[in-house]
Amino acid sequence: MAAGCKEKTPGSEHKSEDGTYFSMRRFAQDQWTTHLGEPILLMKTVRVDDGITDTSYASSDTLNWGEIFAYFFKAEICSPEFLDRYKFSQFEDDMDDSYNFFYEALEQDLYTRKLLLTTERENMMAKGIYVDAVEKSLLSEKNIKLYYKPMKRIQIQVTEKPMFGKKKHTVTEYEFMR
Repeated sequence: MAAGCKEKTPGSEHKSEDGTYFSMRRFAQDQWTTHLGEPILLMKTVRVDDGITDTSYASSDTLNWGEIFAYFFKAEICSPEFLDRYKFSQFEDDMDDSYNFFYEALEQDLYTRKLLLTTERENMMAKGIYVDAVEKSLLSEKNIKLYYKPMKRIQIQVTEKPMFGKKKHTVTEYEFMR
């Protein structure tokens, strides 16, 4: 546990009124609705392995949000089928004045292995979302790490380990230039 953190009562569940965990889709919809129509410039940087780097700029109205949201939506754990399949804990961090809600998979076959939601203590607004996911197939394994700091940064890291061939690590980052 990090310095300045206080753990809440063990075993407490973080359920909403409809008996589910945190929803990526509802959060994304709220962000979309809140910032719809705002002119936002984003810098997109893609790094492949330790070599190739490509940087480009896009405005929020021309960016392929579906491609970005797909990663986050696949990590959704709010369906009732996921209840009791994650260990939930929450803690306060006095160093950055936040509450943290942490979900950790209890089963190795779940796509979303870890989800950390950090909120401001005062108003419970999201300060950051981190996801650690694993996608396995017969011929490869992908380790996926996602990070979203609202209206600041989106980061998607994918490490692909094929059964045959070379491992590939790609980091795609979107920096909000507001």
